[in-house]
Amino acid sequence: MEKEKIYRNLTENIGLENFKKIDKRNTKIKNALQKTLTLSICALSVTGMVFARDISTKIYDNVYGGGYGYGKAIEEGYIEKTDMEDEVSVSTIENEETGEIVEDLETKIKVEEFLMDDFSLSATLDITLSDEIKDIVKIEDIWNVSFPDLVVYDEDYNVLRLGYGKKYEEFCKEKNTEPNEEEKWFGSGENGPLVMDKTGNHLKVMFNIYIGGPYYPKSKQINFELTKIRISNKVETMQGDEQLVLKGDWKFSVDVPEKMYSRTSVKYTQKSTTNSKFKLTNATVYDAGMNISLEFQGEKLPESPTSPELEFYNSLPQDDELRNGEIDSYLRNELWQTEEYYNYIQQIMDQDKFEKYVVNSKGEKFEQTINNQENGNTSTDENGYVKFTGMFDLTKYDMTDAITLYVDYNGEKAEIVLEKVGEE
Repeated sequence: MEKEKIYRNLTENIGLENFKKIDKRNTKIKNALQKTLTLSICALSVTGMVFARDISTKIYDNVYGGGYGYGKAIEEGYIEKTDMEDEVSVSTIENEETGEIVEDLETKIKVEEFLMDDFSLSATLDITLSDEIKDIVKIEDIWNVSFPDLVVYDEDYNVLRLGYGKKYEEFCKEKNTEPNEEEKWFGSGENGPLVMDKTGNHLKVMFNIYIGGPYYPKSKQINFELTKIRISNKVETMQGDEQLVLKGDWKFSVDVPEKMYSRTSVKYTQKSTTNSKFKLTNATVYDAGMNISLEFQGEKLPESPTSPELEFYNSLPQDDELRNGEIDSYLRNELWQTEEYYNYIQQIMDQDKFEKYVVNSKGEKFEQTINNQENGNTSTDENGYVKFTGMFDLTKYDMTDAITLYVDYNGEKAEIVLEKVGEE
């Protein structure tokens, strides 16, 4: 397509007013897709926890997204059932749509169950709502709960979760502690929160955060502070502002049991392999799973597709009248809706769909598992060299002195024997 024609199409068809209309339409479509996608992901996260082993559903209910490894750890006692008192705050609840407010509510929170390992912190929160809240929402209709300003930190002011809009420097100033962002602020991801049960005036909510890269500290006390509890009583409110917000002041702590703050990991090293093309770079067993990193020469991924309009746009001088974020986003959104781009993304997502599993000396097989930590990924460079990292559902309770990793990448197979070398 000629540059002059592209430029004319851009100036005529992406005029400001016309662009706003198109963008508004695309935003509605995108939001609708996001809601559908979110619900699909939630369904996958829950149903994906079911594995071949005979582990009860109740175990999986304890740790959202944890998979068999966490279920096995919990079965072996790696969980703390706390005996703490309710943290009570006089609060108000406001309907953000109508402005309706109910005051002088007594809202209680306590931690019922707690689990912490190197990569994840999970807590089942028991929230007790007052009878007066029924004037504004029916408890049985509550679909989603979130904690927008929740701060989670330990006795050494290691910040594991910082509420939205809060700054680490402000936290340190408030706590009168010296900031050390590199070592003491952990950029956690988050699963849920997930409403597990609604009985009477009680809401049981699973809250989970996870880390990739560095390990969580071996904390002895975990502190929770929050002033807001957002509540949705419609599925549609999950992607936008929730209808209702409880405002109060809750501060409570959990003493971490010794089995969690004194936790160790077990390292394995490669003893032998049937295919030297596969290079093992890490094999470590934890209470809730086995982390394996592997590198090998694979297949090149296709180049990211583009469009004539986007290429032309990128060639424009920085001071051109068409160079702005809205048009850039519009052109990229147009590309992202094409079948070519969809197929490209599908290939990116499928790059780790090769067979891999581990077998212990007892002959028990363990697959790659859904896991809370965020360091499970596969990357392929421009030359097709693959780096894989993932968690398998073999735990410290299943490990043996020797473990075999089986790999099949498009017919290229390997049996890698691993041997235990010690604890860390």
